[in-house]
Amino acid sequence: MLYAAERAETAYFMRRLYRQCLTTTSGGNLSRRVSADEVVVTASKSDKAELHPEQIGIVGLDGENRTPELALSIETGMHLAIYRALPDVRAIVHAHPVTASAFCASAVPLSTHYTAEGYAIVGDPVFVPYELMGTEDLATRVADGLKDGALCVLLENHGVLTVGQTLLQAFDRLEVLEVAARHTVLLSQLGQSRELQAPQLAELDRFMGRDPAPRA
Repeated sequence: MLYAAERAETAYFMRRLYRQCLTTTSGGNLSRRVSADEVVVTASKSDKAELHPEQIGIVGLDGENRTPELALSIETGMHLAIYRALPDVRAIVHAHPVTASAFCASAVPLSTHYTAEGYAIVGDPVFVPYELMGTEDLATRVADGLKDGALCVLLENHGVLTVGQTLLQAFDRLEVLEVAARHTVLLSQLGQSRELQAPQLAELDRFMGRDPAPRA
């Protein structure tokens, strides 16, 4: 089977995503680069809890489905738009974790500034205005939202997407983002919360090898 190891890894991370309650059976999609002009991506209409390597499709950056026996995820265009716009991105995880997705439908911002791990791993999420799922408009908005070095986006009334050099890194970012979302909810109830301040955030940026983000 072509790209057997890469397809097996992609299936594994989708099963793990489902097992961790970070997405639903019908929701979410993963992909990773496998060559200069091809990626593997999850197929649609598949049981995320029992996904197998042969249910992972292969698609060219030009959009050609190299596995025509599979119906690729409806968000394949979004993945391809990101890969075309950002050559350094090697893996993408898109899912609908409950708490983080709630912030996609809220005017309340999701803060990653409550823990050093949260900010170090995720940075500041970018909010992407609503577009219909599976459309070129959504693909363009998300790719544009990531162009300034963001590691994750919140898709309005939709879900979350993270990028990385590996599927593990992208998965970790989504998982840490969901934890940050839970912290934001819990601390709003506790009151008197303490966020990391601008000098601490800049220090974490440097620690992670990033240029410090401008702060108001």
